[in-house]
Amino acid sequence: MTKYFADVSSFQRDDLSFFQGLVSAGVSGIMIKTTQGSPDGDNYLNPKSLNQTKSALAAGMNVGFYHYFKASSVTDAINEAKFFEKSVVNLGFGKDTPLCIDVEDPSLNTSAVASYVDTFINYLEAQGYTNVFQYSMASWFNQGILNANKHPTWVASYGSRDCGARGNIVAWQYTSSWGGGSQDMSYDWGIFDKQPAKTEAATQPTVEPEKPKVENVIKLTEQTHPVDRLGIERPETYEVGSTWKSSDIVMINDEPHYQIATDIFVPISKTTFKDFIIVKYTDDSPAPVFDSKGNRVQNASVSTGKSFKTAGFKVINDIPMAKIATNEFIPFEYTSGSKFE
Repeated sequence: MTKYFADVSSFQRDDLSFFQGLVSAGVSGIMIKTTQGSPDGDNYLNPKSLNQTKSALAAGMNVGFYHYFKASSVTDAINEAKFFEKSVVNLGFGKDTPLCIDVEDPSLNTSAVASYVDTFINYLEAQGYTNVFQYSMASWFNQGILNANKHPTWVASYGSRDCGARGNIVAWQYTSSWGGGSQDMSYDWGIFDKQPAKTEAATQPTVEPEKPKVENVIKLTEQTHPVDRLGIERPETYEVGSTWKSSDIVMINDEPHYQIATDIFVPISKTTFKDFIIVKYTDDSPAPVFDSKGNRVQNASVSTGKSFKTAGFKVINDIPMAKIATNEFIPFEYTSGSKFE
């Protein structure tokens, strides 16, 4: 199941109902801004960070924090890291907390900022923090201002077919207008995997999350040459970990492929959906299940959002289907990545 997280600062609300609303929409994590600059510089502490943290925990969310970076020297970078760490400690969080350095301010020296980021992250890791990563817009990684391979990276790229950068990408902030407002939203590819919701939230009111919308986002598990509709290999190479939006699933060379552009396809076998599927069917009726002869299996159907471990695929009555049990199959048309609406 695709995982989502939001990020907030003092511009967003800090009441419980706001965070319960996120959870109701299938958003399980939150990154909260705590600090900006250093005590010798901006000396900024988000006045809502404590209440935002309490409300997020009460709503049952996983919580991480970020710092808005302004350093102009190695000394500044260390001072900012200490300032940020103090805010995290004061909120009662431990060494496994997701912590991020937000690198985007136009005042930053783009020729030196990468070394300052290294200093900031290295300081936190030296203190024992195990889940530290960097954030910036895709252009800064593509222009070589920052290195997406050197540290785990949360990248911002809006309105694009994929995350827009290559490297150790652990999250993609894909929109700044989620829900029709001004809320950022990101796909989570590992940030919160090591950090369950805090136990303090267990006795607080929670709401049952609704199923999030099934997104047609795929991620490559190996270096891949795409092919065209005829199965002819294209010259470009897509890197391991790169992500794409699929608009359809088609059979090419007897193998199902995701369509990621007008005439560009990658095989399912080279994506994270190699051996599992997520059902993408209508909200008000379950998807049908078929046997190996193409007959509808009675009393067997599955709803949108349900995932299955698969055991390969079979073409039944000219329809490619994923095998989900000994004699049960679901058409790829009804899975994430297809054009089925």
